[in-house]
Amino acid sequence: MEARNQWHPVTDVYQQIVDPVTVASLEGDPIKLVEAARLARSRAEGKVPFGITAITFIYFLRTAIYALFAAKLLAASDSELATWITSRCPALIPIGLGTVDRKALPTTMAEALGVMAVLSLGIGLMWLLRWKPILFISVAFSGYVIAHIAISYFAIGGLGDPNLFGSEQIDLVVVEGAINLLIFLYIALYPDLKHSFRRNF
Repeated sequence: MEARNQWHPVTDVYQQIVDPVTVASLEGDPIKLVEAARLARSRAEGKVPFGITAITFIYFLRTAIYALFAAKLLAASDSELATWITSRCPALIPIGLGTVDRKALPTTMAEALGVMAVLSLGIGLMWLLRWKPILFISVAFSGYVIAHIAISYFAIGGLGDPNLFGSEQIDLVVVEGAINLLIFLYIALYPDLKHSFRRNF
């Protein structure tokens, strides 16, 4: 027991990463102590949590999808593929498009998808660079998308887009909602995630 109370990080790297005060506060909980040691070892070895890599990939994948769909709508707004995109992709855009004129919908949707592509690219780059404020930005953005879906489903205050839950869009709505919920929960619940983000601009 005495040796346990006198524990100190062995290497200089661990001394910089593991706060002895934090370790002392965890002594009564061996599970949390093991998790803290595991997290410290990952940091010392330069490992990136899988969740960070996955979220970064998701944002870059979104960028490619949004840009591709926007380009297709602008190139041939009356093609069969453009019709497919127009009927299903409002699920990917967290704003209501129900009041947009049908003739102007392809152009409006292409512009919205372009904005989403730029936004996703920016968020993905900030995840890649480990910019700490992006955690708050990502939580806020995912929370907004989840709120948009919930408001649309329950038709709260006449806001949202009730057409999201039609047979053509429901699959994309479920996928988009699940992805944003996972991102929201990961950032909110993963222990000491901010310590993996060391860049401050």
